[in-house]
Amino acid sequence: MSPADPAHPAQPATAPGSRPTQLWGPPPWLWLTLGLFGTQVPLLVEWLVWATSWSGTQHGRSPALLTVVALTLVQLLPVVFLLAGALSVVPPQPRTWWVERRYQLEPPDHEPDGAPHVYDQMRRFLTDRAPGTELRVSVRRDLLARVYPGGWRTTRVGVFSPLVGLWQWDREAAEAVLLHEIGHLRYGEQHVAGLGSPFTGLVRAWPYVFAVFGLLPVALLFAAGNATAPLMSAQIVLVVLSVPKILLIVVSALWSAELTADRYAAGTAVRTAQQRALNALAQSPRDALARLYHPPVRMRLWFTARTEQPVAQLLLVLLWPAAVLTENLLDLFGAALAYRLLGDSPAGDATRRALSLAYEQLASGPTWWAMLAILAVWPLLAGLWPRLWGWRGQAVGTLSPTVYATSALLPVLILVLGLLPAVPKPGEPSQADTRAPDATAAPAAGGNTAGGTSLPTPCPSPSKPAAPGRPEGLPSFDAPRVPDSTASAAPADTPMRSFRTLRVTSVEPLSGSLTQAQDMADRLAHARWTLSPDGTLTAQDADLPELRTTAVHDGTRLLHGEHTRTTDVSTTTTWVDARLHAQQGPTARLDLIRAATGNTHAVVACREFDSTVTAAARLALQLEEQ
Repeated sequence: MSPADPAHPAQPATAPGSRPTQLWGPPPWLWLTLGLFGTQVPLLVEWLVWATSWSGTQHGRSPALLTVVALTLVQLLPVVFLLAGALSVVPPQPRTWWVERRYQLEPPDHEPDGAPHVYDQMRRFLTDRAPGTELRVSVRRDLLARVYPGGWRTTRVGVFSPLVGLWQWDREAAEAVLLHEIGHLRYGEQHVAGLGSPFTGLVRAWPYVFAVFGLLPVALLFAAGNATAPLMSAQIVLVVLSVPKILLIVVSALWSAELTADRYAAGTAVRTAQQRALNALAQSPRDALARLYHPPVRMRLWFTARTEQPVAQLLLVLLWPAAVLTENLLDLFGAALAYRLLGDSPAGDATRRALSLAYEQLASGPTWWAMLAILAVWPLLAGLWPRLWGWRGQAVGTLSPTVYATSALLPVLILVLGLLPAVPKPGEPSQADTRAPDATAAPAAGGNTAGGTSLPTPCPSPSKPAAPGRPEGLPSFDAPRVPDSTASAAPADTPMRSFRTLRVTSVEPLSGSLTQAQDMADRLAHARWTLSPDGTLTAQDADLPELRTTAVHDGTRLLHGEHTRTTDVSTTTTWVDARLHAQQGPTARLDLIRAATGNTHAVVACREFDSTVTAAARLALQLEEQ
């Protein structure tokens, strides 16, 4: 009898242990998303260490510091969500307990009123198509069915009241709903999707998280008049853009998983049953946020009708990579705008800086390399991956190898662009200007041209970089600074005074990382200060220049200092503005604004490399006179 005989089910596309001739489906983008977020855990740990060291009464709290913490936290919370999701994979029992308590899911010990044998039929249906899958039921009416883990290799499907009604009046459509949930099992998505998923939890909580930790700090900045500062405005832009960036990556991964499960249901259910199931889903009550982590019903209907067409298969494989590309473009736009707010002029310089940053991300970032690696090895793993999660069914809805190979061209093209010569930063010569001279070319006397043809540019000579200028947008204290030669100096008979740092009451990074601001605060926390009769203030072992008094008013002394250090390849200038205010008793308050900018210029293999790095922080210290 021919293999097409309906009495004989189709054989799996791959035999155990053999290489598949066709792919079962797209790579498990959800798992890759979880892994990429996992690479950001060190950043999360660094922030937690910093937050712990600066919490409590020892260092105090200030609105500016809390604002910076909140703006940083809104960028790190996605890592927290998905790290919690990763921890729920092994072991999954805590998530199982929480899901069943939250959604009132119980074993089907009794049949629903007026619908005898429904739960028994559903249980047999699940056992026939996905052995080992357990049924749980709930009287809630806001869902149809959802999958969630019961153990590392066991799965539970939660069935809700509306599906019972659908089972009675359109059983084929109800079976298609269960087949959709079974479709998630082949990728182990019950551990990262379904009820209690960290991805759906992130999408649902993100609007509220951003309102509290993103919009509220921005409102406080505007109220305090600090939001218009260039350094803070640039950070606000990056935080606002983090919202679509996070949602793009997570939502696209969830949509890819849902469409893949739809494809499985369409290939195994009775013809048109999946479409009727989707229409029933469109009529069921759902909250607005659920529409984010599930594709629109119209899109799913369109996809279900074209599951075996090349355009639908390309959509499955390229949906997540396209979202990553969009995220890169948002990074490029945000960086260009932030550089403009920081004072880069003209606009072309900001664009070149942003392009240089994008180039470094493409060349050294892990996302596109990980994506290409997954696409390369997935043909070998496609038949083994489902068995890792206990899948014993047949391969349904395979992808065309030609379509799959075509989809791999996107990451290849992006990585090729990343391997091209870097975009020159502002002030850097282009690669054409820094090429090594041709050894066979004879130098021309008296010029750099011969016969109208340009000779190769000579190899540049090493030189010390110029001293950097004061960073634009750096805040200063209210009173104007006067030239040191006319500064109000202390009387000649004023005795020398000595202080020690009693505590650091606040620290606010203005540019650079939180770690850099913390390092400066740590050095100042143990500093000893000397105020000389001539009005100069010096600190021991604090990496600060000598501060000279520029003005004295009502017991408040304004000071300024700067120094420049030069090596063969770098020049670093440090600026410090300070305000020393005497308080009652033997204490004083010292406010500091410290900024350091380093210019580096090196010549390697006849190519010039230039870089500029700025770190700035605002600190408040309480001093005790000795």
